[in-house]
Amino acid sequence: MSGGRREKRREGRREHMPTQLEIVRQVMLMAAQYDSWMTLEELARKTKFAETSISAQLRHLRKAEHGAFEVEKRRRASDEALRTNTRERVWEYQVRG
Repeated sequence: MSGGRREKRREGRREHMPTQLEIVRQVMLMAAQYDSWMTLEELARKTKFAETSISAQLRHLRKAEHGAFEVEKRRRASDEALRTNTRERVWEYQVRG
């Protein structure tokens, strides 16, 4: 690592390895292009990161130094959104630039 960025050497040259924040931002902005909302569970399946890490990255995206994105949060309305074996509602998120 150098300068706080993740890099990987490949055939004598450095290749940037995206951070969790960069990956979550990219996935969320892509979803927003299609007006899609995603739950932490859906993001975890796509990114292979823990839900708690994703939640932290969504908070970081709101900060000026990470783009001051608007991160919207709402309850998923349908019955399928209830977590398995509980009556807990599920939240979904959308990021807008």
